[in-house]
Amino acid sequence: MKKTLKLGAAACLSLSLVLSGCASKSEGTKTEGAPSSPITSSAPEKAPEKSTAPVKLSVLVSGPGLSEDDKALQGEIGKKLNINFDYNAIAPGSNNEYVNQINVRVASNNAPDVFTVSNDQMLQFTKQGAILDLTKYLDKMPNVKKAYTEIDLAKGKVDGKQMTLPKRATVPYRALMIRQDWLDKLKMPVPKTIEELAATINAFHDKDPDGNGKQDTYGLTGYGLDAFAPIFGAFGTSYGYFNASLSIGNLIVKDNKAMYSTTQPEMKQALTYISDLFAKGAIDPDLLTNKGTAAPTKAQKGQVGMIYANWSDMFKDEHIKLITETNPNAKFIAIEPPVGPGGKFMGAFDDSAADWRVALPKSLEKTPEKLDRALAYLDYITGAGEGQNLVMFGNEGVHYTKSGTTITPLPEMSKLGTTYQLQLTGRDELPYLYTKFPKQKEYIDQAVKQPYIKVFNNFSAIPEGVNKSDKDRYENEEMIKFMFGKRPLAEFDSFLKTLNTTYQLQKYVDEASKAFKSQGLIK
Repeated sequence: MKKTLKLGAAACLSLSLVLSGCASKSEGTKTEGAPSSPITSSAPEKAPEKSTAPVKLSVLVSGPGLSEDDKALQGEIGKKLNINFDYNAIAPGSNNEYVNQINVRVASNNAPDVFTVSNDQMLQFTKQGAILDLTKYLDKMPNVKKAYTEIDLAKGKVDGKQMTLPKRATVPYRALMIRQDWLDKLKMPVPKTIEELAATINAFHDKDPDGNGKQDTYGLTGYGLDAFAPIFGAFGTSYGYFNASLSIGNLIVKDNKAMYSTTQPEMKQALTYISDLFAKGAIDPDLLTNKGTAAPTKAQKGQVGMIYANWSDMFKDEHIKLITETNPNAKFIAIEPPVGPGGKFMGAFDDSAADWRVALPKSLEKTPEKLDRALAYLDYITGAGEGQNLVMFGNEGVHYTKSGTTITPLPEMSKLGTTYQLQLTGRDELPYLYTKFPKQKEYIDQAVKQPYIKVFNNFSAIPEGVNKSDKDRYENEEMIKFMFGKRPLAEFDSFLKTLNTTYQLQKYVDEASKAFKSQGLIK
């Protein structure tokens, strides 16, 4: 028995040595006939390496698009932040192309990763749960937190939640600009009253100011109904405001109560005046469809003698050069708004508004890496530092020189004509303008100092049951009919009745009244 046990032990020892030898021999190379399954190890698996490929980010804004030089700046932002941008702009115009496209894309769950919205869209998309609440992400954007004031942030809040980042407060840019040489030729003074303005507009159409023997010039152009802002102002009312995407009435405070400007008695007077100009053929016939640079181009080429637009559309160096190349004697000047029975106002300015608001789709939370890049992008271009200097002034040493905090433009800076579209979160406005356009300081100051009718469209929410989009569309269409003589002004009161009944305008005004009381605008 003992002998048998010893033999068994020896056999086991031999088998153990054989297996040990096989394991040793198979380490590093596979031995013929060995099992195909791998040998397990107790060491932890190495985590997969994080991708270093650029993150794709789509951006859509309202604007004429970037120049080649400005596209290069956007490309540099992409390289610095490891982002591959798909950046697009849709030219503004009276047909609301940008607003419509954003509405369609959001509705179809195909929103861009970063896009701009109006105040109404912000409220609408928030209600739909379509855009991202940025409140908890502000800590990831230290430049934004430092640069934005509480008032700036408030313009992007809905029910206390930071639903968008509004473009920071700007200053008025609008100017009423006129051909001084045409006035001289026709022996007419600079128009100072509403009556003189009408006489000048009609003369520029009727009296051949360009001397070519044809009646092919017009008295006034601009972008849609906004072109008549100083005229509405002369009657003490307003329709639309300078950064609105659609011309509609404004919420105002008058006699310590909230009012809607379209319902003011003075509105019918203003419409009578404007419809008379249309009837005489003195207004640019393409006024309603002008988009991009169409309106200023007509003025620069001598097709129109007066334009209501941004001073920057006409008085930048490149625009003055184009005007004088077309006609060496041509000279545009900026003038005061005309005086009328309601006073003297260049138009309306909404202190509660932002040019646009930057939104991110709610769906972006599903791709954390893309969300992080979008937040980093917005923070990089905000506040003092490399990013904001890049989108405002270009590259140091190429577009400007810097001594301390003083920025001195170089000639190449003049090529950066569309950088404002890169400044999604805004900028420190007047220092920027004085730096970039030192020759235009008089026009900058003149636009800022003009009197404007104060309106407060963005303090009020849309009340339940009111379809503001339908109201706006109806109002805009009917006002155009009144101006073009397609609907008699005798029906204006009927039009207002429809606004108040079918489109529940009074509910909108009542909601504004509550908001104005909370803001201390009315007592």
